[in-house]
Amino acid sequence: MKKFIAQIISLSTALAAQTAFAHPGHDVASGAMAGFMHPFTGLDHLIALMCLGALLAAAPARVRWLGVATLLLVLAVGAGIGLAGVTLPASEWMIALSVLVAGLMLVRSGGTRPTLLIGGSAVFALFHGYAHGVESSGEALAFVAGFLGASFAIVATSMLATNLFVQRRALRIAFGGGAALTGLLLLSTLAL
Repeated sequence: MKKFIAQIISLSTALAAQTAFAHPGHDVASGAMAGFMHPFTGLDHLIALMCLGALLAAAPARVRWLGVATLLLVLAVGAGIGLAGVTLPASEWMIALSVLVAGLMLVRSGGTRPTLLIGGSAVFALFHGYAHGVESSGEALAFVAGFLGASFAIVATSMLATNLFVQRRALRIAFGGGAALTGLLLLSTLAL
């Protein structure tokens, strides 16, 4: 049984190896449409944003909208840092770690403390935004506006879907567990 589990982990790691570089296939991006599509095509961004939306859905309304506003502001700041050419160390690690932590928070959520939720998401948003900024070129401001719009859409849709459909604990645990496993795989590929 241990050998079988080791083989599954090895296969999963090999299949996910390219996704460990937080933004496979994007290389250099320009324009609003490229920016808008970016969070939908980067598995790490999509999962982290969906988890954040699900976590915010359980928060009081004041915290919910403060969380969304903070996310967008810090994503923009991170993008600005990336566009300015400043290097944030361990950005790939922080991005992969954000997926793992967001998944674990969702699994255990029964009401995450607002300061932890907003503060933690802000730290991780800085690195996600930074990665977007580093990858943009040409129409960089349009690219940033596009990915901010898409990020808002993903979080808002996830909040709505959570409120409408995913109030069942088993579904929340399954999604959070899958997100945490993805984050763990991303981290393991970075360590190889």
